[in-house]
Amino acid sequence: MIFQTPPLMVIDQPADNLHCGGLRLPPQFIIVHATQGTNSAHWLSTDSPLSNPVSAHRLIGKDGTLWKLVPDEVQAYHAGYGVIGSIGPGEAVNFNAVSLGVELENLNDGVDPYPPAQLASCAAQIVEWWGKYGFLPVMSHAAIDWRKTDPFGLDWQALWAAIWENLQSKH
Repeated sequence: MIFQTPPLMVIDQPADNLHCGGLRLPPQFIIVHATQGTNSAHWLSTDSPLSNPVSAHRLIGKDGTLWKLVPDEVQAYHAGYGVIGSIGPGEAVNFNAVSLGVELENLNDGVDPYPPAQLASCAAQIVEWWGKYGFLPVMSHAAIDWRKTDPFGLDWQALWAAIWENLQSKH
């Protein structure tokens, strides 16, 4: 543990064993997603199609509600294989095995807002993970998979400001 953070208030909504699996390697990244829909807790934990199961470690509602879907030490099916960067012959990495995934409930249309309460909860989750695992780069799903756009319209500057504010409150 790098530093201690107070426990976050989370709603436990465990994914079934068909929507997550295998022990995750030590995390190297945090990947931020948008759900591309609403009322996503059941879909991300048990209702996505078994031919293409989807889950995440955390889901954050627009009001800042935080759901824990998959334990941190287990792989969530949130990212799949991808490459960091678009220059050069990168080798595909199974990001499910080396990352923690957080879904922000949002339509991912570039218009639907990411409210301050949602960003504050996302920041708190990122800081909690940093306290537990050390500094991990935070990136979008779109950064590792050219076919993805999420989290489209996210104000990254506002998210980083919320992270900074959260870190400042720890000292």
